[in-house]
Amino acid sequence: MPDPLYLKFDNLSRPVALSNCRHLVDHFPLIFSGWEISELPEAALAPVITLSQDDKDTYWLQAEWLKEPTKMKNDVDAICGLVARVVKARVMEDMNLLCLHGAAAEFEGALVIFPNKFRTGKSVLSACIAAAGYRLYCDDVLPISLASGQGVAPGIAPRLRIPYPDNLYDSTRQFIESRTALKNNRYLYLDLRGEILAARHSQAPIGAFVLLERTEGVEPSLEAISESEVLRHVVWQNFAREVEAPRILGRLGQIVNGAQRFRMRYDRADDAVELLAETFREQKISSHPLPQLDLKMSNVDPAAIDIPEDHLLRKDGISEITRDDEAFLADAGGAAIHHLNPVGSAIWGLLAEPITIGEIVELLVDAFPEVDRAQVESDVRKLVRALRSKNLVLRGPV
Repeated sequence: MPDPLYLKFDNLSRPVALSNCRHLVDHFPLIFSGWEISELPEAALAPVITLSQDDKDTYWLQAEWLKEPTKMKNDVDAICGLVARVVKARVMEDMNLLCLHGAAAEFEGALVIFPNKFRTGKSVLSACIAAAGYRLYCDDVLPISLASGQGVAPGIAPRLRIPYPDNLYDSTRQFIESRTALKNNRYLYLDLRGEILAARHSQAPIGAFVLLERTEGVEPSLEAISESEVLRHVVWQNFAREVEAPRILGRLGQIVNGAQRFRMRYDRADDAVELLAETFREQKISSHPLPQLDLKMSNVDPAAIDIPEDHLLRKDGISEITRDDEAFLADAGGAAIHHLNPVGSAIWGLLAEPITIGEIVELLVDAFPEVDRAQVESDVRKLVRALRSKNLVLRGPV
């Protein structure tokens, strides 16, 4: 049989190549639930992703955006790596999607999103949510439609880290064990097809964000948190193509503004699910449609701006969102979204008109007399250097 095997994944314009590892395809109906994947007789275009297995049974995964191949030891690790790259390739091609690292499940007709934080029990919580009968959209990556602002089910089997906690309900443990379909010594994949896993391409409005803090021995609790804290997390956990940062920032700002926002501290994941279900049943998560994005930004040539000698001025055409005295900035010509704390946000406001570093320092020293002047000047110069390196601030002739 021909090798490599070229596969056409729907929504990818270029093929995925498997070399000496076509046996992995047997797992694809489980892993890529609802995806249309077909074999190509040959590749008219260069593969966007290549997964190969050498004569020592080691896997090597290469994608066009990776500087060097990633090494993996076994089938499950290879599949984990392939899933991540396929999702990234899809988002890079689809101009109407952004993606958040995090889990998402449907409560009372709207999605509750748990943004990714390391070692907070997100995958276990996802399994418990499914075991309790709530529809799981994803356990790791949630695509979001930029057009509608709704979450989109990716059709990816949930993956659980092993070992999972020993304090799960017996019913949850039985649920996991009865649906374990593929595993190694680190991970297992759950088969939730046709049952609890949302069908691929399903959409639902985003009703709440819950930041997780897992602490041994605590009873589950929810506390309201600020819009700026949640927006920081979703900005950090967002990944998309390398363009249109203002559009992405604008939509994320709308989504977070229209959602409920909580921090949940918990130990037992099953108890946490009960608290979530009770809270959102009583509060009836909002699911109102989001307004159209309005991103009217001027496009002035920086060379045409007359900036006085040694003065600074923020660049024209920067998209800005301010939440709780914190600022989030996106340059129309770049992919990054930048965050400024309250002091940085205040300095950004001063840069709306030409101003020198010395003038900024004087204003801040007057505003914060308890702070050492040398420290203020050092902090201002550091921020200005960062803003200039990110092409957000212009400087007049020295």
